[in-house]
Amino acid sequence: MVKLCFLDVESTGLEAESSFIVGFGVMEEDGSWSHVFAKSVMDEASVIRELIAKLSKYEYVVTWYGSGFDLPMLVARAIRNGLDVSGLMTVKHLDLYLVAKSFLRLGKYDLDSVCKFFGIPKRFELKGSDMPPLYFKALSGDQEALRMISDHCYDDLQGLRNVFMKLKPVVDKLLSGEAQRLIPGLGITPLSSVKP
Repeated sequence: MVKLCFLDVESTGLEAESSFIVGFGVMEEDGSWSHVFAKSVMDEASVIRELIAKLSKYEYVVTWYGSGFDLPMLVARAIRNGLDVSGLMTVKHLDLYLVAKSFLRLGKYDLDSVCKFFGIPKRFELKGSDMPPLYFKALSGDQEALRMISDHCYDDLQGLRNVFMKLKPVVDKLLSGEAQRLIPGLGITPLSSVKP
């Protein structure tokens, strides 16, 4: 059986030059999950090190737009911090955003909209751009901000997991290589091909 996890990387912004990774959430297929959040921006290297160690235990990492944000940010900030990213290079990446864009004809492809289309309830409809102010509050010790971040991360991962379950017939074909022969490179890439 394929061992996979769902990933959400949390950072103070969208560009690696001006942002820091401050946390992450990882969820298993059974819904169990863990959330790590830095106590300060100075903890970035230890947060990334912990995330790399965790991800290297899986065959697949499933994200929503991870090829455009989560993984390039992770690789760039890891290298910036002088960390060894070789543990990531054997993990394959399945970007469900790319799968949805390729197989679903929708008006919007953000995670909240796709969840809504499938009737998957979400408690939080915050955009990624809404999160950095909360991160800075949490880094300064604001417990309510930290709770909101944790709840939002869980909600996004649960939504991602539920979309994965809805798209499982498509995903199974992709993982077996059958659909990939029809549409090369569709959403599945080795992490080693991610450019920082």
